[in-house]
Amino acid sequence: MVGIGLRGGSLLKQVLAQENVKVQAICDIDPGARDRALSAAARDKPRSYTDYRKILELKDVDAVIVATPCDLHAEMAAACLDAGKYVYCEKPLGVTPEQVAHALRAARRSKVFLQIGQQLRYYPGIREAIRQIHEEKVIGQPFVIKAQRHSTPRPLAEQRQRPAWYLDVKRSGNLIVENAVHNLDVCNWIAGSRPVSAYGHGKKYLPKPPLPAASAMMDGFSVMYIYENDMHLDYSQLYLHPRNLKELANAQWYLVFGETGTVNLSKGRLYEMRAAGEPREIVPANVREAKEDAMSEFYACIRENRKPVAGIEVAATAALTAILGREAIYRGRSVTWKELGVEV
Repeated sequence: MVGIGLRGGSLLKQVLAQENVKVQAICDIDPGARDRALSAAARDKPRSYTDYRKILELKDVDAVIVATPCDLHAEMAAACLDAGKYVYCEKPLGVTPEQVAHALRAARRSKVFLQIGQQLRYYPGIREAIRQIHEEKVIGQPFVIKAQRHSTPRPLAEQRQRPAWYLDVKRSGNLIVENAVHNLDVCNWIAGSRPVSAYGHGKKYLPKPPLPAASAMMDGFSVMYIYENDMHLDYSQLYLHPRNLKELANAQWYLVFGETGTVNLSKGRLYEMRAAGEPREIVPANVREAKEDAMSEFYACIRENRKPVAGIEVAATAALTAILGREAIYRGRSVTWKELGVEV
């Protein structure tokens, strides 16, 4: 385990719940976080490190979980792959095109694989809804995706304490890369394609005065993407949504509009174009409510010698999609995928 803070600690619990998996080493520069993790994994008596490169020398380590700050993911993941270690890397793969390209090169020359922490790929309900869009053609040809991630701003006194790296937009990649990469990855999956261009706008609106997007972690932005297959995505992330505003639903959702109807991906519902009655449930409740299985799939892929569904191509495409949107916001113009200079 490399990086054992809030997210890394959560992943450690998932690892400890897996059958026939032993935690051999804990690595973090924070002694408090390291000690908490060593206690949590005391069953396995792991060794303690502050330099992740020492773990790469261990012959009894087959896989590494990377859950460090965003700007370190690509460097560490590439080093693990070069050392012949399977990698589960938290999203995003990188915060710059150069970092993504570095990890891609390492993955392409490696005999092992990287699985990215885009764990929405491992929710059975989302998988089933997208399968029906792609295979069952429940809305005919899909044309437009509208997606959002909205919430109500919390008072400053109640806001979660964030580490310094998160608030440093050069390290975190800003909200769109650190956070919205999950949602944008789902949109890429729905589209079955990748963007060719993006245009957007965003700021840090609260507390006043508003700050430019490039100088602070945004709390509101919107981006429009055009895909290679000519699909269109409107994505909005806004922490200015009043609780009692019902005309536009709060929280996270994805609507996929096609020639014969619309799918609400989050609720597993199909709204047929000419139907007058209630929408049709296309994902059973037990499937829709099932939890993600990303970590168990990671170990299953290692044992069965198969590639993960969220492998290096998904990782790179998701990160670059988020970076593309961020650069469009920062530059105040349409930015093309080609300008990023990375082949996936």
